[in-house]
Amino acid sequence: MVRLVSILATLTLFAAPAYSTEAPSVGPEPGEVVSEPPEKEEDQVDFEAKWKAKLDLEAAMPFEIVGVTIPPGERRMLQWKSPQSFGGFAAPTPLIVLNGKSPGPVMCFTAAVHGDELNGIEIVRRLLDKLTVEELRGTVVSVPIVNFEGFHRRDRYIGDRRDLNRFFPGDPKGSYPSRVAYSLFNDVISHCDALVDLHTGSFYRENLPQVRGDLANPGIAKLAEGFGGLTILHNEGPPGTLRGASTRAGIPAVVLEIGVALTVNIEQVDISVDGILTLLRQLGMIGGLDLLDPRPTFFHSEWIRSETSGIFINELNLGDSVTGSTISPIF
Repeated sequence: MVRLVSILATLTLFAAPAYSTEAPSVGPEPGEVVSEPPEKEEDQVDFEAKWKAKLDLEAAMPFEIVGVTIPPGERRMLQWKSPQSFGGFAAPTPLIVLNGKSPGPVMCFTAAVHGDELNGIEIVRRLLDKLTVEELRGTVVSVPIVNFEGFHRRDRYIGDRRDLNRFFPGDPKGSYPSRVAYSLFNDVISHCDALVDLHTGSFYRENLPQVRGDLANPGIAKLAEGFGGLTILHNEGPPGTLRGASTRAGIPAVVLEIGVALTVNIEQVDISVDGILTLLRQLGMIGGLDLLDPRPTFFHSEWIRSETSGIFINELNLGDSVTGSTISPIF
């Protein structure tokens, strides 16, 4: 038995064996190097000890980011001034920071690295509405719309039609997406202790709410297990991704995949917000106790391709357990 974790969102479409529904990755140009810092083994091994040490500090400290110092117990709406612009005019991106009254680590949430992926934006908004600096131990940093250009155009890609999530940690003298990636990574991500990057399915595919990460990394495994009953998928990720670059810099990171692009699915958004609140409780950043539901964990996934052409009619739901005999028909 296998779990159906991704499905085409449209109910009917033409299917042909010779073609893939995936669009090609629009990444670095031939010869362009996306450098990644060497992985720090000590950061993998000592994640829990370092996290606990920050929770055990005697007092909360001011938090500095993008040149602004935020005292303990304050919430601030700041601006990440990325290289993105519209017609030559700068387009600063919202950066919301909650610096709790009590000491603790720094958790970062990013959304809309792909501009057409809207669920993550609403997840961040609802999450921040539920958090208070009075109860928060540590700091929450959030960038609800990383790819502001793509969001403005309802497009997955950044301005030059390339995938921003193939250019991290970026290069200040590289191509346009590489410079944007560098700015986010150094101005925001490098100030954090862990990262949750929010995504949806791409190109009309809908994803079951799932946490993806390299489970061979103890810090990432700890993060993935903290979401409660959400499905976990072991996945190292392609080169140049934000989570991959973050992890290699000693900042454990996971991706939370939910739903389909260009749509806000409130039910799935609420499931994700509940999962993140469970994570923050498990990590000691907010109070409360959760009884973790058993979570399905998968260490392998693959695409099932059509062996014939025709019209595919979906008769399954996301999360259904299937066998080889329960694949939907093609007419």
